[in-house]
Amino acid sequence: MQHMVRTVAVGVLLMAACGPSPADADAAEAARLEQGGQLAHAAFTALSAHLQQAMQEGGPAHAVDFCSLNALPLLDSLSASHGARIRRASNRARALHGRPDSAEARQLEDMLAQWKAGATVSGIAARTVPQGDSVAYFQPIFIHAPTCLKCHGTPGEELDATAYAKILERYPEDQAVNYALGDLRGLWSIRWPK
Repeated sequence: MQHMVRTVAVGVLLMAACGPSPADADAAEAARLEQGGQLAHAAFTALSAHLQQAMQEGGPAHAVDFCSLNALPLLDSLSASHGARIRRASNRARALHGRPDSAEARQLEDMLAQWKAGATVSGIAARTVPQGDSVAYFQPIFIHAPTCLKCHGTPGEELDATAYAKILERYPEDQAVNYALGDLRGLWSIRWPK
C-alpha cells in the first residue's frame, strides 16, 4: 500500500512538472494583457489625435465626416503594422461593421452586466480569451470626456443638430447616441496569433 501511495505521489509530481506552473501561467496572462493594452492604447491615441484635429478644423460635423471615411482604414493600418486585428464593437453600434461578433457579444454582455450592477470604470477589467490559434483581448470603452458627447450625446443637447444630421446621413442605422459621461460605450476587440 505504501508503495502504491509513493507511486501515485511521484506520478502527480511528474505531471505537475510537465505543465506550466501557476506562476508561468500568471506571467503569460500578464504579458497578453499588457500586449492587448498597448495595442488598444495605440489605436485609441491614433483615432483621438485625428478626431481632435478634425474637431478643430470644422467641429463635430467635420469629425463625423472624418470618422466615416478614415476610422476603419486607420484601424486596418494599425492592425497590419502590429500583426493583429484591431476593432471596436458595441451593442449600440454606429455602423454595421461595429456590431459585435458572438465572442465580442459575450464579453460585452458580461461587461454591461457588471456596469449595470454598479461596477466602476476601474472595476471592469480587460481580459484575454484563448481562441484556437489566437488570443482575443477585450477592453471596455467608456465615455470618458465631454468631447465624446459631441458625437455620442443626446441630440439637441451635447450633440448639435448639424452633427446629428451628418451622423444620420453617414450612418442611417445609428444607435450610438444618448450616452452620458461614464457610460460603457463598447469594447476594444483585438486578436493576434499565439
